[in-house]
Amino acid sequence: MKLNRNILIVCIGLTGFFGFGNKSVAQTFSKNIIGYYNLRLFGGDNLIANQFVSQSDTLTNLFQYQVPDGSTFRKWDSTANQYMPAATYHLGIGWDINYGLGLGEGGLFHAPTEFTNVFAGIVWPGIDLNNPHNLPLVSIYGTLLLSCYIPFQANFNDVVGRDPQDGESVTTLDGVTQLYSTTTFNSGAWNNGAPLLAVGQSAFFNIAAVPEPSVLGLLGIGSAFMLLVNRATKR
Repeated sequence: MKLNRNILIVCIGLTGFFGFGNKSVAQTFSKNIIGYYNLRLFGGDNLIANQFVSQSDTLTNLFQYQVPDGSTFRKWDSTANQYMPAATYHLGIGWDINYGLGLGEGGLFHAPTEFTNVFAGIVWPGIDLNNPHNLPLVSIYGTLLLSCYIPFQANFNDVVGRDPQDGESVTTLDGVTQLYSTTTFNSGAWNNGAPLLAVGQSAFFNIAAVPEPSVLGLLGIGSAFMLLVNRATKR
């Protein structure tokens, strides 16, 4: 996938620069592109993401300033299909559970009042601003709380690493209205609009298992290949 969309962050590399909503980029780039984004967290629930690599991806490091007392954070357990115990922020003390939130993961942040948090660090090292690059493939299936590795407006392929299959769905949360919305992919189209994740946003992805080729299918491909080889050698 070639990165050709507006980047909604400020990123300063050792040898290159690109800015807010600006498609122009310098001719050379460092692999260690440093950036940040300001994430507005609404009073209530927010499905969030951390889209930078830093020395520590724990809550203590990610949320250091202006965190409202009583804020909570939950991670999703896709095996049990439920949230893990809530971590609570106590003013002057910190988080009672210091969860991690790495690239590609999502979490549920509940804020008693609205505030803005700054996320900063190194952009995913696999990014290539001048050439196509491949984002990691999500190889597990089920109901997963996921985000994009790179801080830009992301579609299904950007998050999962492949095109959607029939029956797969994405559920997003509108922080303003506190309403969830689900769109499902069937017969080549989304029934409630194509899902798009904003910078710093995660969503629930209902992912199906990707069918593996059957033994008979592989034998058929092998037979067809050998037939082509035999025809070519007899010419």
